[in-house]
Amino acid sequence: MAKSDPPPMSTRALLVSIALAAVISVFFWHTLPVYPFRLLVTLLHESSHALMAKLLGGKVVSVTISPTEGGLTQSLFPASRLDGMLVASAGYVGSSLWGALLLVAAGRMRSGRAILWTLVVWMWLVVLLWVPFKPPANTGSAIQHATGYAQTDGLFTMAFAIPLGLVLGLVAWKAPLWLRRATVVWIATMSCLAALEGIKGLFGYGLAGSSSDADAMQHLTHIPAAFWAGLWMLLSLAAMILGVRSIVRRRRGATTGG
Repeated sequence: MAKSDPPPMSTRALLVSIALAAVISVFFWHTLPVYPFRLLVTLLHESSHALMAKLLGGKVVSVTISPTEGGLTQSLFPASRLDGMLVASAGYVGSSLWGALLLVAAGRMRSGRAILWTLVVWMWLVVLLWVPFKPPANTGSAIQHATGYAQTDGLFTMAFAIPLGLVLGLVAWKAPLWLRRATVVWIATMSCLAALEGIKGLFGYGLAGSSSDADAMQHLTHIPAAFWAGLWMLLSLAAMILGVRSIVRRRRGATTGG
């Protein structure tokens, strides 16, 4: 560690920051200042679908998000039931896991710069690899209704991700330490809570018969969509709890060892 590197946040400061970010997220979720971060987590959700498709040997056709905070990943992958289940589950499960990993990283960060630059590189790689100017038309009206998909979403995704990457890069480069740390904790907490918020919406989608990841699972397994939405919600809560718990346990171990 370089001498100029600041020490990690104290456990109390970190937990208070997470709690404050959670309160702001819950009570101001639908406000304009939170909107860019809701889109950011939607992009994280969709890129998790895309990554799973690639891991299964498939091809990602497009990844887009819409102004209504919906998203759509169009991909081609081996037509097996298991592969379909893995890709359908990857969105919400992936968002929860990324959120938990960000919480763990927030507990270990010193300056926060590496985490912020990693987020910038991730967003721009998604745009470079998977976001076309004009994604293919989707003929499923139910999917369009559930996600708000339109062929202009490619341009919207670029217009969102590229400038936000510049903002996060500027924060990583020039912002004071407290703002860098606050931004990382905020995004980490939002990633976990946004997964829960989106999963709650799946209950409405699933019961109404509209298209969703849970409906895809219902089609593949003949198990009701509400079951899968509930299961993903529990996994999201577990991931967030384990993320926070790992921070506390690591700090206690370091204190005991020291």
